[in-house]
Amino acid sequence: MKHLEAYSMGKKFGHPELNEDSFVIIPDAGYAVIDGVTDRNGTRYGGMLSGQFASRTVKRATELFILAQSDPKAPAHMRYTGPTDFVAYLTNVLRQAYVDEGAYEAARDDWKVRGGCTIMAAFQIDGRLEVVAVGDSGIRVNGDDVLQVLKPLDDVTGILRRETWNLFAARGHEPTYCDKQAAAVTWRGTHNQEPGTPTADPALLAEIEQRTLAACKQHLPDVGEAEFMELIRHGIMHGQGNFQNAGERALGYGGLDGFPVLDKYVDSRSYDLAEVETIELFSDGYFKIAEGFGVEAWEAGFREVEAVDPHKIGPYLSTKGTTDAALTDDRTYVGIALR
Repeated sequence: MKHLEAYSMGKKFGHPELNEDSFVIIPDAGYAVIDGVTDRNGTRYGGMLSGQFASRTVKRATELFILAQSDPKAPAHMRYTGPTDFVAYLTNVLRQAYVDEGAYEAARDDWKVRGGCTIMAAFQIDGRLEVVAVGDSGIRVNGDDVLQVLKPLDDVTGILRRETWNLFAARGHEPTYCDKQAAAVTWRGTHNQEPGTPTADPALLAEIEQRTLAACKQHLPDVGEAEFMELIRHGIMHGQGNFQNAGERALGYGGLDGFPVLDKYVDSRSYDLAEVETIELFSDGYFKIAEGFGVEAWEAGFREVEAVDPHKIGPYLSTKGTTDAALTDDRTYVGIALR
């Protein structure tokens, strides 16, 4: 390894300890970026919110796995034999973490209390660079070969948020007010708004549903209306988990949560290590692929996105936006120049 750069920043201003991203660096052996899923209801394990707990648990498990590749005494399940076996190993570690916390049955029966995360991992093994991914963190190899599996489901909840934001803006409200109301609808869904709040008005919610459904049908014409409406009505808090690791659903997606991940949600690539010059791993808090290698290039891209679309209702549509309390998301970058 010739050069290494890494950077991680939590989204909540003044609270770096709440960063749900993690990263792994073991030079000339392996690297990973792990993104914890935002907690839905305040569930804590090991003194941490569930997404951070999953992120830190998978980080440690990945470190041990990478180190095991050079240990002749390592057990068979710690040997890299392919991407799905590695994901199964991480799943088992998370499952055991629930057991250790006395929460396995609760997590098994209710996805709302599960911890979850994505992972992008790269291992240097036997002259190869083996890449394994679950979820929407990304990797770029040699400056131009990018693997990042973004989920269409986020487009649906992003459109829900955009349509709500624009509706309130059209009524003359300030951006901070629009941010708050759009967040409430996106998080809880149109059928779960708190009584007496600005987003509880039935006529307003009917208009939001109509506008969002029309935009979703235009954007994703091959997805059935029922899946759109399930997400629109129940939002991230009450509906999104029904789609995780659900292979039969058009909007299904993969994530690590201690329960089986279908093979279709495990992505992988393999490279001749002799042909790899640079490896860059990043979480989805970066909305723009940088024009160059290194932290400064990626941070320049981040600043550009914030200047163009801070609320994330335009070209960088997202389920959240930057407010006076937090950035849109945690962001992490690891860059390795091998030669």
